[in-house]
Amino acid sequence: MRSRLFGGVTVVEVLVAIGMFALILFGIMQVFEPSTLAYPSAQQTVNAQRNGRTAMDLMVREIRMAGYFPENADTTPENDQSDAVELATDAALAVAGDLDGTGASRTVLFCLDAGTLRRVHGPRGAASSYSCRGGTVLAQRVERLAFAYYDATNNPLPSAPGRAAYDLDGQAIGAVPSVATATERGAIRRVVITVSATEAVPNQPPQSYTLTSDVRLRNP
Repeated sequence: MRSRLFGGVTVVEVLVAIGMFALILFGIMQVFEPSTLAYPSAQQTVNAQRNGRTAMDLMVREIRMAGYFPENADTTPENDQSDAVELATDAALAVAGDLDGTGASRTVLFCLDAGTLRRVHGPRGAASSYSCRGGTVLAQRVERLAFAYYDATNNPLPSAPGRAAYDLDGQAIGAVPSVATATERGAIRRVVITVSATEAVPNQPPQSYTLTSDVRLRNP
């Protein structure tokens, strides 16, 4: 009589083994697939926030240097410059000075154009320097850009409460600002910047983030 101890496996046993292996593999995939999908989504969110912080850092650096006019240090009084803040609204800010270290004073405008945060850099007094067209794209998918202004004793500007939209000294974006009356703009010593943006993330709801910075002018 032959022994059955070392007999081969049957087709049914093979199918059962394959089925068990498939179930185990399916379970492993269920564990790792969400992580695999979440990684690029998280990475995309991190990249978006990094871009937002880069834009914020640039605004902080250049707003802080507003009013640095190297022309005022030469021996030619005709070249002297003034008015560090040229335009100040609830959603746009134009400052002047040698903000990029080139040795010449120019205007830099930060503004929001259809969800795009822009930096417009141009000659002082040129209409194109105060229009939110062209310029450098700092960040995209920005929902809100807001500026709040304070004087030397931290009183808000404008002083009238409850004004959601405003332009200091009545000077709005889109035209060369007048400096004939610059009482409110000349009183600015501190600016609070807020940027809110939304990033589309695959397989997840849109991710929103808000950045805020507090800047004190060094050369008012």
